[in-house]
Amino acid sequence: MVTQGMRCAPRVHKLALCTLWLCLLEPGPQTVAQDHPPEEHATPRAGSVQIQMRNVNFRLTRDIALEVRSLRGQMQRTRPETPVTFDDPESFLVEVSSAEIAITPASLATLLNSYVLAYKDAPIKHLELTVKGEKLVQKGILHKGIDLPFEIEGSLSATDDGNIRLHADKIKSEHLPVKGLLHLFGEDLSKLLKDRPDRGMQVVGDDIILSPRTLTPAPHLQGHVTKVVIANNKIVQYFDSGRPVAPLKPPVRAAGYLYHRGGVIRFGKLTMNDADLEIVGDRPGTFDFFQREYLKQLVNGYSKTTASKGLVAHMADYSHFTSRTARVED
Repeated sequence: MVTQGMRCAPRVHKLALCTLWLCLLEPGPQTVAQDHPPEEHATPRAGSVQIQMRNVNFRLTRDIALEVRSLRGQMQRTRPETPVTFDDPESFLVEVSSAEIAITPASLATLLNSYVLAYKDAPIKHLELTVKGEKLVQKGILHKGIDLPFEIEGSLSATDDGNIRLHADKIKSEHLPVKGLLHLFGEDLSKLLKDRPDRGMQVVGDDIILSPRTLTPAPHLQGHVTKVVIANNKIVQYFDSGRPVAPLKPPVRAAGYLYHRGGVIRFGKLTMNDADLEIVGDRPGTFDFFQREYLKQLVNGYSKTTASKGLVAHMADYSHFTSRTARVED
């Protein structure tokens, strides 16, 4: 149910849109204002949009979420002629300078089943992931002429080239121990996985390698993973490009937010030049955000224009809509 505080304030919203249109018509100098210091060690690429996130439950789909505890980076165009467009996740990727991102075993299992391994002739299906101490346990079905249940228990780490490694410490099939991944998968099935690098998963020896760049549906994360740990029943990834950038200063203090600065952003029928856009939620704590359905969150919120012609969008937390759907289904 949408509360009164979530409804759009018509006068404020109209004023915000009018001011935004004036901003678009008279964009002014394309420089960063004094209260938004430029990056100290990394030079933004032409057309990029600086991004900073704190405490955001970033949904890739309704059932898959990344817990973005912190992130600093740039949103890069994937097509030179198309600006960063919220309505088109394929229009940009997020180049990560530094980040701490967690994911639950359930979300990762859904990601692997519904995206990474959701292609014809995929050799693995029905994956289930659980945490056992500091190990990750995978259970699933391997198609090898016939369907064979298997279980892999392994440790997580970062590879030298910035990917995620699951090393298979123990392997079982039909409750019997197996010597290694190649004995389990066989050369042909292992090759089939290696031939699909676009899905972010490969088998190398006794390691399963996951690549963040192609592991998720768009918008893709491009960054160097330096550490992977299991903590509080979640898989936590740390990114570091080795090129530190100065933090951005959002116009509104909030526990959870996404802040965009510089470059061009398009959302709906509007285009914002020299972007200065902060998105915050309507409840304290972590902000639940689903970009593919951002309009639903925006319509049930309100917007305010800042003195520097920026925009702060107060959106309805996406959990309002998931709770409502659950009540309807009940």
